[in-house]
Amino acid sequence: MNAVMYGAGNIGRGFIGELFYRSGYRIAFIDVNLEIINALNEKGKYTVEAVSNDGSREIEVSGVSGVNGMDAAAVSGAIAKADIMATAVGVNILPRIAGNIAQGLKTRFDGGNFSYFNIIICENMIDADKFLREAVKEKIGDDYKDKVDELVGFVEASIGRMVPIQTPALTNNDILRVCVEPFNTLYTDKNGFRGAVPEIVSMEACAPFDLYIKRKLYIHNMGHSMTA
Repeated sequence: MNAVMYGAGNIGRGFIGELFYRSGYRIAFIDVNLEIINALNEKGKYTVEAVSNDGSREIEVSGVSGVNGMDAAAVSGAIAKADIMATAVGVNILPRIAGNIAQGLKTRFDGGNFSYFNIIICENMIDADKFLREAVKEKIGDDYKDKVDELVGFVEASIGRMVPIQTPALTNNDILRVCVEPFNTLYTDKNGFRGAVPEIVSMEACAPFDLYIKRKLYIHNMGHSMTA
């Protein structure tokens, strides 16, 4: 099975990438940071270290590769052959990647691939699913819009795993290594999926999802804000 992780930063590698790996996926990371992309292609693996007061544990995430986010053909090709996809690029970047996602979906459809395809949107944005769906449909053209609505799931997610600033001391000067907290539950909008909900380790598909977004805002985010 193939997964695309659009965004090879701390959340992409340190959270979603780990869950995809543990669920049996080969992962193609898309990013514009060529230093990270080249390192992923050179090593084909990286380490995630979960640290707590009780100690630490390491997991080696293997079967990974990198795709240059500036290479539209390579990006669309990776999306076209993927079984699932996630984004962790930042809210401001979502409109910039909508065109590449649209081209990847067109390549899927033009190649006769009409299987369900779900995109888990790991961004700090309420209604990110609606935002990205409309952005992609705007880029994809009228002939494909019905297929997007029918076959492509845009799935909101609540990201609760904390990933601190990665200092050289934390990463042992390894550009790919990520230190994280042990918590790794990925809450997603059950109603956003198309077809069967994919089996992903530590993912909980929930409905109504609005409750989980509010819980994160008022407990997780506000708790951190008050502490700060």
